[in-house]
This record gives sequence, structure tokens and C-alpha cells, in this order.
Amino acid sequence: MSGRRAGASIAGALLGALACAATAALALFLPRVVTFAPAGMAALHRALDSLAAGGWFFFPAWGAAAGALFAARWAESGRERLASLALALALATLPVLVRPVLRAAGPEEHPRSPQAKARAILRWSYRSPEGVRRILEMSRDPDPRVREQAVLALGVNLIVTDIERATAFRPARFSTHPLRAALRARLLEALADSAEGVRAEAARALWKAPRTFGREGAAAETLAAMLDRAVRPEAIERIAWLALDAAAGAPDQRLKAAASRFAAATRDSELRRVAQRAAAPAAP
Repeated sequence: MSGRRAGASIAGALLGALACAATAALALFLPRVVTFAPAGMAALHRALDSLAAGGWFFFPAWGAAAGALFAARWAESGRERLASLALALALATLPVLVRPVLRAAGPEEHPRSPQAKARAILRWSYRSPEGVRRILEMSRDPDPRVREQAVLALGVNLIVTDIERATAFRPARFSTHPLRAALRARLLEALADSAEGVRAEAARALWKAPRTFGREGAAAETLAAMLDRAVRPEAIERIAWLALDAAAGAPDQRLKAAASRFAAATRDSELRRVAQRAAAPAAP
């Protein structure tokens, strides 16, 4: 019986670890496909922070407890059943008593590695205006990968989402915040970055947030030029997707014409379908 109890506990712990990984992946993936209000985005990032700060240990511990509890059904005697229940109780309370904490970078710290900077950008995007200001500083990082991630976040953050999703019943809180103009200025500056990925993210960020940044002709020109270059053999496919995503937003004749030329030239059927949709006339 002890072997089956151990096996059930180990299986439960593994399933709990998988559930933890799935929860973290979902929290990271959802903002890419679903638009949340700032409060919702902040809640997602708080959930990720909680996992990193030791919350991850609850999943495997409680999974193991569930396995031990399930193993009580196989007990052939009251003593074995009691042992299974005692193990389940011990495993369930273990993370509450021990609770290991992984030190996470706080707003006052200075992440050094590209990985640490990427995690910081995720945390700061919807934490506070101060976090957005720190991303603004990081958008000038010497590493083009970090700049690209930071510039992406300059278009998807607490301030931009607040302004873009404002309604008559929920007016924007940050419409007059000084960072609004600073974000726009930095994104316009990033249109001339040496890294094409940074330029693409900057143009997309400007074009996808017209209420925040206005209609920027320079962004449309940049995106159209990227679509014209995207048919070259050496072109990066991700750049084409970024440009087409922006082209499908606010209508612009330059972008629609570029999307039409790209649709006629590309050999990728999926990209062609998306480009044709982006090039279609705007609905009246």
C-alpha cells in the first residue's frame, strides 16, 4: 500500500507542476489574444509575480496531497487509510508552513541580464506609471533584443490601454499624464533605430494606438516600406506579420497599397490571406 500511496502522491505532484506551468503560460499568452482592462492586466501580472515569489510550490504540494487523498480509497485497513489521510494533510499544509520564496526583481532594482530585463518589462507594463517610465528608460538599452521588447511594451501598457479603452462612462485616468507625450516621442525616435525589429515594433505601437498617439504618417510609411521589403528572400517573416497586423487597424491608403503589393508577391498562402484582408477597402 505504501508504494501505491507514494506513486499516487508523485503523480499528483507532477500534475500540479504541469498545472502551474500551464497557469503561467496562460497568463503570459492571454494578453496577446484578449484585450483586458488595465485592472485585468495588473491582476495577470500580480498572478505571475505570486508564482515567481513562491506560489508555484502550492501546485505540486497540493497535487501530491490530492494523490495521497485519492490513495486512501485503496487502503485495506483503517491504519493505512489514516496514514494516507495524514500524508495528505501534511502535504497540503507544507507550502503554508515552509513557503519558499524566489527573490523577484522589484521596481527599485536594476535587472542586468536580457532575461531579467524581459521579466521586468512584463512586470512593469501594468504595475504603475513609474513602471512604464522604467520601460521607457530601458527602450534605449544597448541590446537590440531588449530594446525591441521595451518598445513593444511602450505601445501596450497601463497608460496606453487606459486611454485607448476609455469611454464616456469610464474616462481615461492618464490622458494628461506627462508620460503620454514621452512615450510618443520615444516611439517616433525608435522609427530610426538600427534594428529593424525595433523599428517595426515602434511603427506598430504608434499605428495601433491612434487615440493615444494620434495618426502618425511616419509610422504608416515605415510599415509600408517594411511590407515592400518583406517579399525579399532574406526578409524576417515576423516583420511581415507585425506590419500586416498594423495595416489591418486604422485604414491608410499607403498601408493598403503596400499590403496589396505584398499579397500579390508573397508565396505564403497564410500571409497572402491576411494581406488581402488588410488591403480590402474599409467598410463604410
